[in-house]
Amino acid sequence: MKNLFTRPAEGEGAARRVLNVGGGSKGVALPPHFQDWEQLLLDIDPRGGADLVCDARALREAADANAFDAVYCAHNLEHYYRHDVDKVLQGFLHVLKAEGYAEIRVPDIGELIKLLAKNELDIEQEIYKSNIGSITAHDMFYGYAPEIEASGQDFYAHKTGFTGDSLIRALRSNGFGEIYFAPPLALLELHVFAFKSGADAALRAALGLGEPVATQARHEAALPARRAVHDTGTEADPVETLYQRAAAAFSADNWEEAAATTEQALALEPALPALHYLLGCCRLGQDRHPAALQSYARCLELQPKYPLSAETRARQALCRARIDAANGKAAAIEPLSPQQTQPVSVLVCSRSAERFAQAEAMYHRLLGEVPHEIIVIDDARSLAEGYNRALGRARHEIVVFAHDDVDILSPDFAARLLRGISRHDLVGVAGTRKLVGGAWHFAGHPHLAGQVGMPGAEGGYVVTLYDVMERETKGLQALDGLLLATRRDSALRLGFDEATFDGWHLYDLDFSLRAAQEGMDCATCNDILAVHDSQGSYDDRWLEYAQRFHAKHQGLVGPMQSVFFKPELVSLPLRSAEEWRLLTQHLIGDGG
Repeated sequence: MKNLFTRPAEGEGAARRVLNVGGGSKGVALPPHFQDWEQLLLDIDPRGGADLVCDARALREAADANAFDAVYCAHNLEHYYRHDVDKVLQGFLHVLKAEGYAEIRVPDIGELIKLLAKNELDIEQEIYKSNIGSITAHDMFYGYAPEIEASGQDFYAHKTGFTGDSLIRALRSNGFGEIYFAPPLALLELHVFAFKSGADAALRAALGLGEPVATQARHEAALPARRAVHDTGTEADPVETLYQRAAAAFSADNWEEAAATTEQALALEPALPALHYLLGCCRLGQDRHPAALQSYARCLELQPKYPLSAETRARQALCRARIDAANGKAAAIEPLSPQQTQPVSVLVCSRSAERFAQAEAMYHRLLGEVPHEIIVIDDARSLAEGYNRALGRARHEIVVFAHDDVDILSPDFAARLLRGISRHDLVGVAGTRKLVGGAWHFAGHPHLAGQVGMPGAEGGYVVTLYDVMERETKGLQALDGLLLATRRDSALRLGFDEATFDGWHLYDLDFSLRAAQEGMDCATCNDILAVHDSQGSYDDRWLEYAQRFHAKHQGLVGPMQSVFFKPELVSLPLRSAEEWRLLTQHLIGDGG
């Protein structure tokens, strides 16, 4: 995983690589010109078989520069706010080689408006039929309404839209060179190839491209809505221009120029939260932490919405963590309470002797102050069957169900775990107040709780902060199964449904959902730091078990959806485990 997104060795015969951004699954075919290419999938959800799990807005931090020959992004860009489109496009430019290109497909809002006006159509009239049903003008503007309604969430909503000119403007302002329009692959669609520099004749012929778009004055203009606010006539909005310059400098790690330009923009419009956030990020990049804290505090005073609010709080806590580290202050170690020394059985299903040996050594170290045993099942037919068998052998009052590829970075794990168990009935490290679809995190903000890390591409960790504003979040409906703990008698009473879930998926949601339905208090211990170096996949097997889960729990989780959920999440690159511990300490402290 760590080496997938570094630059591959160059040389004759080296496979060309395409980064599929937001494709959901490798089962969805790419255009035929990528047939012999190596495809790497970027997605915010790890269970779709993603090779890189991150928000596309953080691509620049998560992957090496000049690592890909092409980026493919189909009907994903419109799901970001306009200011975040810049981050995504700058990420594309960052990972592309000098001769590389981004192939982008988005709805053509300009042609849609013309169609509505010409035919005097209502916004809710059908425009065309697709394989998922009737598509209205409202769906094209704002997102597919049936999915949004069925899920109860807004992450399927379109947060921006493009005309031909506005798409060119976005690409130009973020540094792309030659831009070519290609025939659309769907109705009312814009289909462009944007090259980092330029395309030679052979490549243009292979892709069926004509002449590049000639840059005109309207392609360099600011957004019409912002120009209207500033009433500057035909001139570009100065704040928008400065923001674009600052963002480009920030993307190039030119913190000094980015900060200076952002301050110029703030002098013109001091009440824009995104500008204060950007200035804070510049100061953070310069290691000017007190100044960064001031900018983040001002951003929060202006009450930005999620995810900007959460992004700001996370980086505010990171500043404080780095100030602590610079002053030699370590994260607090929670002492083990004399009243909380119950013996613990750790149950692990593992077919890898090496991974089990690592897990065994880790839990012996972490649980050294309490009586404990570690039970391995090395021939489990499924996780449910293996855990049931291990549970039958367990002797101790507290049982922990753990994946063999989880690394716990909390040295005081025993104290934090037993404190959580003393207050709640079933605990984990990540979970949700509301189940939507077939994965615990599909509901998105504000329903999620906890945090989980993954190894970073260049050391350190990339941590997804679902919600870390309190030590424990109680009253959850379901928990992620990477780490679960409860009392042995409760686990025996519930049991794992090995008849229905006779594979490796959905056993955890079934177990924790049944616990919640019985009145057990399911909670996350938000200060237990767990790294999960594993990827799942939305393959046919996952879909099979998701359908079984929905059939079993009809009425509790809604109907099974035909598409995968992509909630907006906050991810943060961290340098070390100690930095993560300090960050968590400040997030929980800041949350009261």
